[in-house]
Amino acid sequence: MEALTPASPEDLPPLGELVADDPFWRYPAGDLAREGVGHLRIWMTATASPGYLAVVTETGDGASVTESAGRIWAVLARRFGPSLMLLEHHPAAESGEGMETLDLVRIGADETPHWSRVWPTSQENPRHAGLELWMAAQGHQIVGRPASEFGWCQDRDDQVNGWG
Repeated sequence: MEALTPASPEDLPPLGELVADDPFWRYPAGDLAREGVGHLRIWMTATASPGYLAVVTETGDGASVTESAGRIWAVLARRFGPSLMLLEHHPAAESGEGMETLDLVRIGADETPHWSRVWPTSQENPRHAGLELWMAAQGHQIVGRPASEFGWCQDRDDQVNGWG
């Protein structure tokens, strides 16, 4: 996949309660004759207006999450409503770019998916700092890494900011 425009940190909600965790979730492929298997996790969002954030992690079994993104969103939106947000997660071994990636998938008016990069992003990008903060506060739950790997450590920053 070509270089993606970074997502806006304001588009990414804080996570609430985990309501679904299925490591072998079957989803329809774009052509309907096939299916794929991904790790699906869904959180309620901790925002004023209720919503859900779904993450589908590529497992390499069957159709790819990328080619199926539009169908995945449609299936999940029927169950969780149109306020559903979808993130596509590719572990390093599955990514064509050779690194782990997390992308926000938006469905356009023409019902086609459009992607923007959540993580990693270039340090030169003006959105980088906000996305790193979101990853430190929320994203570590998605990719299964400690918050300190995203350039933020609660103990250190709390002491610096007078909170510890």
